Order: sequence, then C-alpha cells, then structure tokens
Amino acid sequence: MTGTWLLLAATLLAVAATYVCCIRPMRNKGGCCTARPPRTRESVDEEIRRTREELRLLREHSAARQSAPTSGSDRRRESIGP
Repeated sequence: MTGTWLLLAATLLAVAATYVCCIRPMRNKGGCCTARPPRTRESVDEEIRRTREELRLLREHSAARQSAPTSGSDRRRESIGP
C-alpha cells in the first residue's frame, strides 16, 4: 500500500512541476522561450552566402563521385578475384 502512495505522490509532483515550469509561463507570457534576436540584413545575407557555398561543395562532390571510374560493386569483385 505504501508503494501505491509513493507512486501517486511522485506523479502529483511531476504534474505540479510541469504546471509551474511550463504551463503557467506559457499562459502568462505566451510562451516560455526567450525571444530570438532580430535578424539583420547582413546576417541574412551571410546565411545565404554560406548556404550557396555549401550547395556548391555538395554539387562538386556529387560530380566527382559520378565521374569515378569504378563503382563499389566493381571494387568488391576486384578484391575477391576471378
């Protein structure tokens, strides 16, 4: 019987902690997360530049893989032998 009361108390404690830490702040302020800093034109331009550079690198990598002389299955056959 004591185990049941202990589980009930732990459940109620978890519910109370969830209410105090999550639900109440969301009801009062509209959310519990801090506001993100405003984005400037420079930060957006920098992110676009980084994304374009990443895309260029991925395309180069993809082109290099397509022009490779042997595929993975050919390499396996070569290591096994005739």
